[in-house]
Amino acid sequence: MDLLKELSNVKLLPSLFVFDLDYTLWPSWIDTHTSGSPFKADPFKPHCVKDRHGKLLKLYSDVPEIFRLIKNCPKPHIAVASRTHEPEWACKVLSIMPFPADEGCDSIKNSSNGVNYRSLADIIDYDEIYPGSKLKHFRSLHKKSGIPYHEMIFFDDELRNKEVERELGR
Repeated sequence: MDLLKELSNVKLLPSLFVFDLDYTLWPSWIDTHTSGSPFKADPFKPHCVKDRHGKLLKLYSDVPEIFRLIKNCPKPHIAVASRTHEPEWACKVLSIMPFPADEGCDSIKNSSNGVNYRSLADIIDYDEIYPGSKLKHFRSLHKKSGIPYHEMIFFDDELRNKEVERELGR
């Protein structure tokens, strides 16, 4: 059975899927495991960018399909919430990380080599990327989106961020 068709029939999908960045979307901490800007993307290599020394930062292999499934359902939105100490780096990576044009959103860019793509940032509806508490991130996401906390689902690798569930998930 087609998973996308099955998901579109589900009535109880969360309204907002919130993802941390480091070790949730990609396998490193952007502020300590990369050499930073300038980051460069190649539309022929989707889902990855290179840092200033050419080290590859690539999404986990399931992330593109997960995002595609979410964006093809009628209700849900995607957000990212990260407490990185290099928010400019994270935002830059999101803004240039290429997704092929058939993966989940309306804005399409055409690179100089003719490949149609969009960036990961084009697929994300809301972002909160700055040092501090995930509680602050979620309060801001709630304010910006108008989505109640009980209609959000949060994916993160760090146990300390369970504070979001304890404080706001009641």
